[in-house]
Amino acid sequence: MARAAGQLMKRVLMVPPQHFTVTYAINPWMGGVVDKSKAFTQWNALKKAIEDEGVEVLTLDQDSKLPDMVFVCNSGLVHKDKVYLSRFAHKERSGEQEHYVKWFKANGFKTFGEDYPEKFEGGGDAVFSDPNTLWAGYGARSSKTVYEKVSKLGDFEVVRCELVGDKFYHLDTCFAPLDEKAALWYPPAFSKNTQEEILRRLPQSIAVSDEEAKAFICNAITVRKAVLSPIGVSDKTRFHSIHSNPNPSLLFRSSLADRGFKVVEIDMSEFMKSGGACQCLVLRL
Repeated sequence: MARAAGQLMKRVLMVPPQHFTVTYAINPWMGGVVDKSKAFTQWNALKKAIEDEGVEVLTLDQDSKLPDMVFVCNSGLVHKDKVYLSRFAHKERSGEQEHYVKWFKANGFKTFGEDYPEKFEGGGDAVFSDPNTLWAGYGARSSKTVYEKVSKLGDFEVVRCELVGDKFYHLDTCFAPLDEKAALWYPPAFSKNTQEEILRRLPQSIAVSDEEAKAFICNAITVRKAVLSPIGVSDKTRFHSIHSNPNPSLLFRSSLADRGFKVVEIDMSEFMKSGGACQCLVLRL
């Protein structure tokens, strides 16, 4: 069986919040005044937590006119030495695209999608749970059909996931792969068919509560056996929970601790003012 993506992570890209503010609203969470010093402290805490797990963190400077460029997860989808570039759904973020394509080319990646044929917001909507399986969110920010082109990056299966809630507009706000059999997820963010498919493929997935979903717990990053998460993971999710899968005869107990994961909580309050948290700030390379 292929190893989980979190076990294989070696390098990521991050953008320091040199010019991070909230100056417009393109999702329901956006609003408030950013404490820039606090934002830097939070960003550095996340960077250190990633490095503590043995992952190299590369950085790209932020353009002063692009406040959401810190959410570099949306820059594209990387598969080995290839990247499918994003085309943002909102004009406020479209200026980021030229910076990303320059960085990818300068760092030896083969780029796809430069003609930006359809909307696609990169790692915000697409994530590998293992090298052979891509979870592909579609809805408000990424089109369903773009994955026909994305699939040409390599030999892997694409599992399309229909997002139905306006507050959970990216896949990474409601779904975080853990290992070969489980993810952290928020079922109400998905269509019924997608809920069933997630549980069929990842039958021991851990559903978070409404309160945890609003605290962006699913915007976590799994690195090795650590789950790097915003503050707010409940004891039930952390230590003990009961879940059922599509077969009502099967009932089992599962938690992050049951699966051998430790939780590292990181304050992401400043970035949540713009609708993002841990995973949004990181692009897997």
